[in-house]
Amino acid sequence: MKKIQKIGMFLFLIIAVVSCFKLEQYPPEPQIEFIDFTFVDTVDGLENRVLNGTLHFSFVDGDGDIGFDTIQPQQNTVFLEKFKYQNGVATSIDLLIPLNYFVPKFVTEGNRKTLKGEIIINDLDENYPFNGDTVFYKFYIVDRAGNVSNIDSTGNLIIN
Repeated sequence: MKKIQKIGMFLFLIIAVVSCFKLEQYPPEPQIEFIDFTFVDTVDGLENRVLNGTLHFSFVDGDGDIGFDTIQPQQNTVFLEKFKYQNGVATSIDLLIPLNYFVPKFVTEGNRKTLKGEIIINDLDENYPFNGDTVFYKFYIVDRAGNVSNIDSTGNLIIN
């Protein structure tokens, strides 16, 4: 009888411990969170002074379908819009080349579909006159199912 009680107690402890480890559930829409933005002062190929910016943010996607195959045509995953302040009002900057970026397909392991990670985008150039301008970026991502994330922002970035 004591052997049965020990086995029963052992099974109870295993079930109690396993039940404490719940898998986190996330929605199928990606969620992003701004981490950091840095500038590096440099020159371009024509010896013009430019600031290269690097955007760093995290993401979580409940169904793990971030990024696309590298087969043509490439579909963009990350979308940015750049703003500056004019007379104290945030105004979108009309750029010749859209700030959209391709991210290769992430692969999840095993049965876990949730995907967490970080994305770093380099070489966001600031190459207009530097007179104490303040800019910021708003950005979001879109997964393969077309689910759009929340929109996040870098906050104000002062260009000296």
